[in-house]
Amino acid sequence: MSVHHSPETLWTHDDPTKSVEMYLDAHRGEFDTEYIESAYPYNGSASKYFRRVVTINPREGYERFEGRGIGCWTLKSDRILNDLTADLLAAADLLCGKNASKSGSSLPGGIGIDSDEIWVSLLDGGVGVDVHLLEHETTNRISGYQRTTIRGPRAFRVLLELLGFDWSNRKLFGETTAPSHAEIVAEVDQLLSENSQELYE
Repeated sequence: MSVHHSPETLWTHDDPTKSVEMYLDAHRGEFDTEYIESAYPYNGSASKYFRRVVTINPREGYERFEGRGIGCWTLKSDRILNDLTADLLAAADLLCGKNASKSGSSLPGGIGIDSDEIWVSLLDGGVGVDVHLLEHETTNRISGYQRTTIRGPRAFRVLLELLGFDWSNRKLFGETTAPSHAEIVAEVDQLLSENSQELYE
């Protein structure tokens, strides 16, 4: 079963969604964002790209969005300026997610840090990314890291369905029963339809 209103593209540099634009802006001109491109549509098993964080360890940085949905999934390769992170944010926007973001600066231990938090709430959770840029106190060299988080099993399923990953019948953490594939496809279709209607209102 396929999504009836599946978009041809999620985003482009000429036409980014709100959250993707925030994600690119979070790098504050310190990194070349020109080379990040959407990899949509995806295929194959999501387990190649995602892992579930079983225990939230503050040293890993995934506590930032704790309490915004049951469960925590992240990327196996969560590097800065990540194509999949941008695609997740775009997918959440297209599925009628509600965007929120904030930024800040600090100077712990003499190393400058700018941070941006982008969160898109969706169904029982949402998707968020925490972007940190660091300036070395002596060399002024800029480096960066990020933490991408998906919360809520329902949000996780609809995001994966829209992106094109293979369906899994396995019950996810936080689910009492696993929904059917048809149910998730119908929900994605409905959310995309609602988003299309909002664009023309």
